[in-house]
Amino acid sequence: IEDRAFARKSIFYLRSSTLDPRSSSACSAFFLFEVSSGPVRSLLLKTCFIIALLSSLEFSLAAQPTASQSSYEEALSLIRRQQIEPGIALLRKILEQSPNDIKAHNLLGIALTTADKIEEANAHFRKAIELNPRFYPALKNLAINEMKLNRTEEAKAHLIQALEVGPDDPVAHLALGEIHLQGKQFAEAVKHYDKSGDLPFRDPRVALNYAMSALESNQTEKAAGLLEKLPPEADAVSHFQAGVILARLEKYDVAARQFELARKGHPDPYEVTFNLTLAYIKSRHYADAVRAAQEYLAQGHKKAELYNLLAEAHEGNGQTVEAYGALRTATQIDPKDENNYLDLATLCVDHANYDLGLEIVSIGIRNIPQSDRLYFQRGALLAMKGQSAQAVVDFEAASKLAPGKSLAYAARGIVLLELGETSKAVALLRQRASASPDDYMVHYVLGEALNRSGPTIRSPEENEAIQSLERSVRLKPDFAASRAVLGKLLLRRNE
Repeated sequence: IEDRAFARKSIFYLRSSTLDPRSSSACSAFFLFEVSSGPVRSLLLKTCFIIALLSSLEFSLAAQPTASQSSYEEALSLIRRQQIEPGIALLRKILEQSPNDIKAHNLLGIALTTADKIEEANAHFRKAIELNPRFYPALKNLAINEMKLNRTEEAKAHLIQALEVGPDDPVAHLALGEIHLQGKQFAEAVKHYDKSGDLPFRDPRVALNYAMSALESNQTEKAAGLLEKLPPEADAVSHFQAGVILARLEKYDVAARQFELARKGHPDPYEVTFNLTLAYIKSRHYADAVRAAQEYLAQGHKKAELYNLLAEAHEGNGQTVEAYGALRTATQIDPKDENNYLDLATLCVDHANYDLGLEIVSIGIRNIPQSDRLYFQRGALLAMKGQSAQAVVDFEAASKLAPGKSLAYAARGIVLLELGETSKAVALLRQRASASPDDYMVHYVLGEALNRSGPTIRSPEENEAIQSLERSVRLKPDFAASRAVLGKLLLRRNE
């Protein structure tokens, strides 16, 4: 059906052989396709034949006054042949003679919609509904027209009314699912998608809407199961979006499979490769992550972000030397990205290669002199090497560059304690605790500094230390260090 020529043949088939109001489902299928657009049009193009073959609701119109069969058949024939205006003229004449002919009102509504006279078409659909409130085709036709006019609430009301007549109609349920999705009523959307049979899976975009509704309504396992039904022949963009949703669900194995399917034909190969590599890393398939990244890079593309990710894959795969190399390449491609220097320095710390870490971070500082994070990292490396005085200088520089961050103050306080400058540490941390009352780390280090100052039992300094540590525990209940120091002070007081 994606083939345009075949689509035209499909439309012709519907017009020439199934546009018979006696088959209400077929009639609605034709009409829905004619007036819809975007995802709805795409879905209905693919499902119109199935709808036409569904068990249709039969409406007995025998009691209704009708125009002569020959006039009606002539109008129907004109519309089939795309002679819309003559068909409209004939139907108007029929209705002048038989103003309560439901079939003629419905067919005129279809013809007027085809001629893009939507409001007039709706008037005839409403007239048909007025004559028979349970006339199912007109209810659905009117609802779809209202969707086209963005009259969502009116469409919703008519679809609900249609479902009162045909409670199991999959098209009406599908349309209601889409409407509820637009209104972010995700749980209600899922209920209607559930009743639309296999229609959502005939258009990948609608299937994704179904899965997203399940995800947003906390039906995570259902969402994952729906995405697994996405056919392999779906388009690359749909596979990519499915992968993104599965990654949100932390289903990294199946997310990687969707990203693999998206590699062929996606308009942004880099985006697919990056997410595929990340999914493999998250699922601990490091060798596959290395392969995916290297296949893209081998094509001559140079992306620092991807080299950074490749380094993580190499490290997970036990290839530390290659990890170093990938991160060095990342720093060369984008020397202004501090993350590459920081990640390389972290790798050095993990392998106790402090000298190389210092070298890397110093290069980063030369390229990005305003990076507080690089100064902080260098301070940490210097402290690990026992060069506490130089570490204090870097921590102070980090504090000046980012005065709103407290971690550098806490780190400087710890190093001052190591240098034996307890009073300086206490003064610094008191000032910072006053400025950042909700920072658990600052309160912990202040409590430790006061403890190390050797306060006497129940002295103001000891009370201050206990209060600061208790605040740290409240702010971060699972931070063990605060509890340990607090426990020591309380034990000393026999508490």
